[in-house]
Amino acid sequence: MKIKLLALTLLTFTTIASAEVSKGDHRFSLSGGLIIVNNPSQTAFSVGAEYEYRIEPLYGLGLQASHVFATNSFTILSAPAFFLHPLSGDWYISAAPVFYFASGTSATGARFTTRMPLNIDILTLTPTVGVDIIDGGPNWIFGLGISI
Repeated sequence: MKIKLLALTLLTFTTIASAEVSKGDHRFSLSGGLIIVNNPSQTAFSVGAEYEYRIEPLYGLGLQASHVFATNSFTILSAPAFFLHPLSGDWYISAAPVFYFASGTSATGARFTTRMPLNIDILTLTPTVGVDIIDGGPNWIFGLGISI
């Protein structure tokens, strides 16, 4: 079964949105957005959450989860997620195993993601790009988070 998705995150609430990050910090975010699903072709609403525990300013461990309310609803969980912060701030590159659960079926794969928060006055815009490799096919994730 090929799983094809294109995700667009519309709104994200994040607890940490600054360059001042230290060992032992926690980051938690909630998101809601739209996902374009190819089978059957539709645009569906999704909700998600992400958690990271910063082991050191350079890296952390956590998990990512989302649920898509499509005709054939499904849940995606990626855990444990490894977060690398090359500049020790909020920008990260992550990698994790990914688990896909739908009614009567499941699949596994890998997830690779990056995001770069951009602080603009009281707003933080966070473009995100990722790919889930599930069943041999890439599922692209493009997002734009908006935090206050």
